[in-house]
Amino acid sequence: MTTDDLPELRLRPGLLDTVRYAAAMWEFQLLHFDHERARAEGLERSIVQGPLLGTYLVRLLGGAGPLEHLEWRNHAVVPVDTDLVCGGTLDRGTGEARLWIRDGAGTTVVSGSALVRP
Repeated sequence: MTTDDLPELRLRPGLLDTVRYAAAMWEFQLLHFDHERARAEGLERSIVQGPLLGTYLVRLLGGAGPLEHLEWRNHAVVPVDTDLVCGGTLDRGTGEARLWIRDGAGTTVVSGSALVRP
């Protein structure tokens, strides 16, 4: 078994990212792109959609092989304009991947796993 670290993916999703994602997915919860609405809900500012964070995990896997399975858990709300680092490991023999997204403070905000086929 050979386990490799995946190359880190650094992102800073902003309002434009959340608006584009909302438009593509027909998911127009205002707290994702309206700061005033987010504050009315008790948040500091608009937040990144959980499924958008999942798409970052898919991007992280890149050309590792066809994706057969992906699951993830969102551990924290991620405000827009938060620096994120996506990373993980991939076992080249089994295709099993362990994935994570951390914020600028190093807190894991998303964890997940995937199965890819070479």
